[in-house]
Amino acid sequence: MNQSITVLGAGIVGISCALELQRRGYQVTLVDRRGPGEETSAGNAGILSYSNITPLADPALLSRLHRLLLNLDTDFLMHYAHMPSLIPWLLRFLVRCRRDTYLLDGDAMSALTLASIDLHKQWIEAAGVQSLLNRGGGLKLYRNRHTFVRDQLERELLQRCGVQHTLLNADQVYQLEPDLNRVFSQGVLIDESISIRNPEKLCKAYAQMFTQAGGQLNRAAVKALQPAGDGWELTTDQGTLSVDKLVICMGAWTPEIIVQLGYANPLAIERGYHMIVSPAQGRQLSRPIFDVDASYVMSPMEMGLRVSTGTNLTRRETRPDPRQLNRVMPRVREAFPIDQLLLKEPWMGRRPTVPDTLPIIGPAPRHENLWLAFAHSHMGLTLGPISAVLIANFISGEQQPFSPEACSPARYL
Repeated sequence: MNQSITVLGAGIVGISCALELQRRGYQVTLVDRRGPGEETSAGNAGILSYSNITPLADPALLSRLHRLLLNLDTDFLMHYAHMPSLIPWLLRFLVRCRRDTYLLDGDAMSALTLASIDLHKQWIEAAGVQSLLNRGGGLKLYRNRHTFVRDQLERELLQRCGVQHTLLNADQVYQLEPDLNRVFSQGVLIDESISIRNPEKLCKAYAQMFTQAGGQLNRAAVKALQPAGDGWELTTDQGTLSVDKLVICMGAWTPEIIVQLGYANPLAIERGYHMIVSPAQGRQLSRPIFDVDASYVMSPMEMGLRVSTGTNLTRRETRPDPRQLNRVMPRVREAFPIDQLLLKEPWMGRRPTVPDTLPIIGPAPRHENLWLAFAHSHMGLTLGPISAVLIANFISGEQQPFSPEACSPARYL
């Protein structure tokens, strides 16, 4: 096979697609304005969790919809100036906040997640970066009983999909993490989940496998795209490129390229923030925790403990707004003794999300030799490898490991 393919976007999804296509025998060029994994993929919580199968459109949201829209809860922040343009997206999201839809979307997410984490384990071993792995599982922690009861449907979905998890009382929580302060009444251990101690290093390790095997990595910002015969003409800040086959994996930046081809923008942008903190002397956290009532995730990283926030719906390039992080940090100190903040200012990333939470993966509906893999919401790190396998199978005509219909671009484009 001597066919060439260009992949746009060197986040975890684009790197994974480039690597998998190369393994299938294609000559692959990976294009991004930044280095591998240096944008949104660098700043996530680093969790490859088997519980990452829960759609965002949870029926439990409806009972507190008024609080969410008034920005009263820490897990959600709406920028009101952006709200009118989001109304169509929000209506589609609210329609999905039904039990049957939640479970069906969760089934589809489960197929993606379980396959992808298994692939990650293989790729991490091949890349020789097992030192980045933390195998202690992940803890979902509750301060209040009513919040635990509210999440019952989520636990039903985990059971339905065979995700191993253990319900813990307070004593069991503190046996696992004795340095936590005694603010939690119960928890759920996702037994087999793993986490990554430096997501950007993982991306760069996969990219290194790609380049060492002969893949080409071009540093360029894509400006325009148009059909050219059977292929494509790319305009970048480094010049114009002619390519045969094209895969677009540009995350939150994908719409500004595909709208040039007449496709609608299906995304809402969830901006997320993180801060790195150091634990107090002699204290440690051995696995990621999700403090449900306080709305943050804290993950052990090489550089310290990474505290990540919830959903912040706004325009992609609106100025940073760290209100959620400012609300969260006092709650972090309630739960765990920290010493100091290790970043001068919060890191900010952009999570591209569609109403059903499932990514957009597959051939473009109205164009030949064009494939899309974006809109991975909070699960880009987890779903990189399986996104790559699905894209490679679409291109090569090989059989898919399961039906990818739930991720079809046609449902939004």
